[in-house]
Amino acid sequence: MGLFARVFLTLWLIGGTAGSIYLLARRFVELAMRVVNLHNETCLEDPVLWPTWLMTLVLVSCILGLMGIVCKLKLFQWLFSFLINVGVIYIIAIMVWRLLMFGWVRKPTPMSFEEVYKNNSPLDDEYKPMLIQEMVADNIWNEVNECLNEIKFCEEAKGDDKYFAKDDWKIETFYEYYQEGCCVPPSRCAKQLISFKGIDNNDDCIKWANATISKPTHVKCYNCNSCKAARLATYQTNQDKVRMYTLIAAVFLFIANLFVSMGGFE
Repeated sequence: MGLFARVFLTLWLIGGTAGSIYLLARRFVELAMRVVNLHNETCLEDPVLWPTWLMTLVLVSCILGLMGIVCKLKLFQWLFSFLINVGVIYIIAIMVWRLLMFGWVRKPTPMSFEEVYKNNSPLDDEYKPMLIQEMVADNIWNEVNECLNEIKFCEEAKGDDKYFAKDDWKIETFYEYYQEGCCVPPSRCAKQLISFKGIDNNDDCIKWANATISKPTHVKCYNCNSCKAARLATYQTNQDKVRMYTLIAAVFLFIANLFVSMGGFE
């Protein structure tokens, strides 16, 4: 059993090394595209960094495990087992954190965004309070608002000063919610803005009117709930897209731990 486990653990670690290098390279290419093509800024940054750290941990553990098998060094074998356990704890922590942030059952991100953007639903009706506090609280949003104004996110400059070219949106759809929620008022506001009677002062249509009345050349409202919902929807969508990293790492760590317990280092 020990020989069988050692052979398969070696093959498993070789595959894990190649796979983690591929996923890390893919992750870095995605981030590089955002930095180079889309001028990454504080308000548009990708805050979902845990897949990068997770796959780095997997890669390091694979290398240590292979060295432990080839060189038969107890230290590397111990470090490998230690990192495997750390990885399992890390994944459990991520799962618990995601449940707290998004809940067991939640509306799909597009639906949540549409509810806030088109129907003027309160943010806390569509998103978890903890997520709102982390992403769009007043002390945080002041910096985001300042950043969006600084980079003139919704403005269509000409020539080399143009922030987003049309091709950029095709290359990276990461900001599609920003473009709609922060740059274009909901269609329902077209009729309501004719008369302000019966409209609550907190209604996004009022905010859109106040934000754009002094700047007729650029339609935008960075302080509207629709813009805040855009940041929440962007973050939540990106979280959903990188769930595969957790699943892949969890399967790898479980099987690697199984082979070790069967005598993979003997």
